[in-house]
Amino acid sequence: MTPLALTMQAFGPFAAIETIDFAQLGKSPLFLINGPTGAGKSSILDAICFALYGQTTGDERSGTQMRCDQAGASLLTEVSLDFYLRGTAYRVRRVPQQERPKARGEGTTTQSAEAQLWKLTRAGEEDECLVARSVNDANAQVQALLGLDASQFRQVMVLPQGKFRELLLAESKDREKIFSQLFQTHIFQRIEERLRTQANQIERAVNDHRQHIRGILTGGALESESALEQEWQALIPQVASALQAFETAQQRRRQADKQRDDAQALQRQFEARDALAADKARHLEQQGSITQAQHRLMRAMRAQALRPQRTALLQAKEAQASAQAEQHQARAALAAQQAHAQHAQQALEAARQRSEELPALRERHRQLGEFIHKGQQLSELQARLANAQDAWQKAGDALKRDEARLESIRQQGEATGTRLEQLQEEFQRLASAPSALERHEQLHAQRQELATLDRQGQELAAQRQRASEALGQRQDEATRAERYATEQEMRWHQGQAAALALTLAYQAPCPVCGSLEHPAPAAQGDEVVTQAQVETARAAQESARQALEKAQRQQAQLAQQSSYHHEQRQRLLEQLGTWAEQPLAALDNACARLREQARRRLDVEREIAEQHAARQGLRREWGALDKALKAQRPAVETAREEALRLESQRDQLSQALPDDARDPEILRRTLTDLEQQITTREKQWEQAQQALADNQTRLARAEEQLSGASQRLERSEQAVEKAQAEWQAALTQSPFEDEAAFDAARLDDAESQRLTAQIDAYQRRLAELEGALQSYHAQLGEQTPPDMPALGALSDAAQAEEQARLDEWRALDGRRGTLENIRRTLADAHAAQAELEAQYRLWGTLSEIANGRTGHRISLQRFVLGVLLDDVLIQASERLVRMSRGRYQLVRREDPSKGNKASGLELDVADTYTGKNRPVATLSGGESFMAALALALGLSDVVQAYAGGIHLDTLFIDEGFGSLDQDALDQAISMLSELQMGGRMIGIISHVSELKEQMPVRIDVRASRQGSTIEVQGVRAS
Repeated sequence: MTPLALTMQAFGPFAAIETIDFAQLGKSPLFLINGPTGAGKSSILDAICFALYGQTTGDERSGTQMRCDQAGASLLTEVSLDFYLRGTAYRVRRVPQQERPKARGEGTTTQSAEAQLWKLTRAGEEDECLVARSVNDANAQVQALLGLDASQFRQVMVLPQGKFRELLLAESKDREKIFSQLFQTHIFQRIEERLRTQANQIERAVNDHRQHIRGILTGGALESESALEQEWQALIPQVASALQAFETAQQRRRQADKQRDDAQALQRQFEARDALAADKARHLEQQGSITQAQHRLMRAMRAQALRPQRTALLQAKEAQASAQAEQHQARAALAAQQAHAQHAQQALEAARQRSEELPALRERHRQLGEFIHKGQQLSELQARLANAQDAWQKAGDALKRDEARLESIRQQGEATGTRLEQLQEEFQRLASAPSALERHEQLHAQRQELATLDRQGQELAAQRQRASEALGQRQDEATRAERYATEQEMRWHQGQAAALALTLAYQAPCPVCGSLEHPAPAAQGDEVVTQAQVETARAAQESARQALEKAQRQQAQLAQQSSYHHEQRQRLLEQLGTWAEQPLAALDNACARLREQARRRLDVEREIAEQHAARQGLRREWGALDKALKAQRPAVETAREEALRLESQRDQLSQALPDDARDPEILRRTLTDLEQQITTREKQWEQAQQALADNQTRLARAEEQLSGASQRLERSEQAVEKAQAEWQAALTQSPFEDEAAFDAARLDDAESQRLTAQIDAYQRRLAELEGALQSYHAQLGEQTPPDMPALGALSDAAQAEEQARLDEWRALDGRRGTLENIRRTLADAHAAQAELEAQYRLWGTLSEIANGRTGHRISLQRFVLGVLLDDVLIQASERLVRMSRGRYQLVRREDPSKGNKASGLELDVADTYTGKNRPVATLSGGESFMAALALALGLSDVVQAYAGGIHLDTLFIDEGFGSLDQDALDQAISMLSELQMGGRMIGIISHVSELKEQMPVRIDVRASRQGSTIEVQGVRAS
């Protein structure tokens, strides 16, 4: 933040309107605010601080106490400050609460405090209004812009009178607030909170797991894990005994089943024998059809004996038909070949006539070859001339382009510089976007968590309502079950008395009281209650009691969850503040806006780097082009001379050629046509001769093929006559009357195979049936069919006994299995609990370390700030060593604080005279001022180096220089001058006369009875 102009009206000792134009002091000035005691030097700093935060530098007077007593009644007390921050100018105006004359009538009225904040244009005019009147809104906006609150601003940018030692002597917690804001280390604080939250969640999970273990035991109707072990150990022999009884019953059932199964097998053998006898009778009914099939197969076998003669006859006829077709094709081929031979003779005569023109064509070819050689030389010169002219043209064009490019580079450089200034201003405006986005995203996550908690709270309320209703219902059920069990037990006792009364006899003693007289024996009621009914009622009572206890535990658990939910919600409400009342969409919009700004900041940063690189590239390109232009101009002249020389040579050669032979391309095409004509006529003559020879050869071959086909036809006709005679002779000797009877007796292979398979299957099945019947007769012998109903009844009884023993064993084994599952579940639960406790040991330890609850009680954020403080102290000590003539250095105290006090950021001073470290509070007044000044300057350097979004461009120092000797004063002024050269505005408030001599630029404050005035000295006219 850099002040541009300060206007004070009726403020402090200034009765009228006083304006300080800091821009007149020069860029990054080092100036003195000088004046007598009480004139109002410190009031200038009060006005700056009041304009920004509504507080004075010492925070000892409120804004209402800052009105000038000499000011006119109609003049309002107000302060206006123009300042420059991250490329943007702002104006803030504040009016404190005060009494002013009424606009109408007599008397005064109270003027309410107000504040306005504007963005300014480049011309210094008010542009966008950020705050219209609200003091609180102005405070929040200014704090967000500067990144510091009023107290931090006073400690790092304004060292007010009597307050310069506060930063030096501040405690760890106060210094932590300042440094965390300056260096934006809130992320480490969030890590601390995250670790603390994680450890708390694991601790709650451990407690919930313990409750879960108790629920596991309750679900198994067990009081404790020892009861579980006792019942499980007792069940083991009971299960073994029940299993032995079941196995014995199972053995008896298996014996009964075996007897029944053996009888069933014997019964099935009798039934199978009868079925086979019936199958054999049905099978013999197919004997007639099988005999017919055997007769058909016999005739087919006889016909098969004549098959070779019949097949030979058919093959001979097929060969005869093929020979006839081959003879016909050979005659047609001979006729076609005779026509082809005649055409070949005619083509040979035509080719002979064209070959007679070849000598003339060859002579013309030789003449064109000579013209082409000369034409090639002309073309080469023409091409070289064209290349030279093209090179001349290109060199000239390149020279013009480079000259134009040089001018373009100059314009681009100017545009890039302008763009860089714009981007740097925009980057400064967006510098705080990432940290603001991080804060808003954390708020957004907390706001989402709050919404989730609200939904969970509604569900918890509904669950508690249902649990309360269920608890009431379980209480009613338990009361009714207890009452009913008591009534059943009383009725059972009454039934027992009536039963005893039935056994009483005259003069026989009563089994209860021993009396021989029985005047009023109990009578039997209408309803008799048994012991089983009493036990059932007591079991129902016990079940109702357990259900009631479960409902009570559920109610208590929900109450505990509700309490924890309320604590979490209150924590979030405190963290969110006013955002807790805002809808989530508002945070979404804020995050989206900041996310866009953060993204834009990255884009701007990347574009700045690109623009820097582009500007460097333009500078390199400018140098290279300028150097190239100096070399191009002689090259253009050389290319022009070469083009003119080649043009002269081309003209001389062109005059030596005839007009029709100057174009080598035309000559080359003509020569190519001649070569093609010569080659074509030579090939045509050779091809015609070869074609005639080939046709004569094919004609002879066609005549031979016709002769062979005729001979084969004659032989096939003789073979047909022979085969016909052999067939007739075989048919005459066969049992068939004629050829039709032969064809009727024939069977194809499929039908023959089918009949054969049918006969074989019949005979095979008949043999199988007879063999099986013989086997059954041998097996059964003299046995009789068994009594199946009696054996079935015996098996059913054994099976019922087995099922009873099985149910008994399953009940006991099921309980044992339930207990084993509970034991395994408990083992898993204990293992999970051990794992959670191990996690808690890890996360709890990390949380305690990060939050500074162990060791030196240094939190993670304070540790990081300690490292940053070390960097600050290195810079501060360099200056303090110079001002203290090598005696003092600032160091961070390593020993922890006593008690529960937070530590890690305490300061000591290392005294080289004594070789020991001692508290900074032991320094004298002048030494304290030097240490505080060195610390403020070191802090300014480190904050600027880390570029955390906070820019400490200004430093005001109020008094303290009077406590320095001349040497220390010179060293202090020298260091401030170095800081000024680094781009800072340094303002010193002092009445030390030596400073007036060393600092010509100053603001003189003059006091008078009418109020103080201000005059700027030592500024050169612009």
